[in-house]
Amino acid sequence: MTTRFVPARYFLIAFVPIAIFAQEAVISSEFLTADLPVSADILKDEWTWLETAGRLRFLGATWFFAALALFVFVITVRDLMESTHPQTRASAFGVLVLVLVLALWPTFEHWQQPETLRNYHRLGGDLFETALGRGGLPGCVNPEDRWLLGICGEKPVIALLNRMMDVTNIFAGLGVGGLIVGMILCLEEPIKGDLEKQAAQLERNVLRMRRQLYLAGLILTIGIFFATSWMRWPLPMVDGAHLDAYSSIIGAALLFTGIYFSLLILSFYLPVALILEGRKRRLATIAADHDALSDYNARAGWLKMRGLDTDPTAFLKTGFALVAPILAAYAGSFPSFF
Repeated sequence: MTTRFVPARYFLIAFVPIAIFAQEAVISSEFLTADLPVSADILKDEWTWLETAGRLRFLGATWFFAALALFVFVITVRDLMESTHPQTRASAFGVLVLVLVLALWPTFEHWQQPETLRNYHRLGGDLFETALGRGGLPGCVNPEDRWLLGICGEKPVIALLNRMMDVTNIFAGLGVGGLIVGMILCLEEPIKGDLEKQAAQLERNVLRMRRQLYLAGLILTIGIFFATSWMRWPLPMVDGAHLDAYSSIIGAALLFTGIYFSLLILSFYLPVALILEGRKRRLATIAADHDALSDYNARAGWLKMRGLDTDPTAFLKTGFALVAPILAAYAGSFPSFF
């Protein structure tokens, strides 16, 4: 079996999604209110048990997202362990570690400074802490008691939200790192010489690229489902007179997150797609000089057989995968969906 070699320079593509990470962090810190002043007075006084509805959605979404992210990471590690050049393997693991560290950076900050504001504060810290403070955890009788992931605290369900968000950051780093590395691995060094072997290799890489794109669309769409679950957690407890107004804030936050996730997919898909498209054109030019493929129709048929032609259906699938997080965010703004 041929050893797969991806030149180290291609792993610089990872800095494009990292730049999207940085831009999102700057926008969030400089243009958004750190603690939105939403009063807890808009909560209903009765039916405090409605907190459980949001908790169930949150736990289910967290479980699903973590499982899929881990699945993507395992697939990437498996690909790296199979006939991969040591230099390529080292570069890939370097990118995985870098993305994981960036994903865990907010968690490190919260460990060092526990009073640092959390993401839910941007949707109203007082509202979230009051609404979720109505719930309890098994075994959390006193604030100093311990549960699965730490000390119960005065409001154990808030502790649950914070700890599960920290855990999800780990899986998000593994999943997104796996998506980025898996996409870059599609740029293995082209085979020299035999035209059929070049075409077969390019076909494999194009198929892998599409697989990574569809996985990215799936994972980050489930990421929107996860974001929807925690953003809408207190919503069943909001008084009807204020429900539409507060829902509009959540809908806008979800749309912002959906756009961010779609840009993230585009950031590591587009460079790889452009490079492979250039290789397809060069291969078509080489094929034109081949005696058996000098005729345009014969060459077009050969490219189609190899899956290297222009396929309108593939364009539609690509477009849908790129905007899937935005569509999921838009759907999540309607109460009937989630």
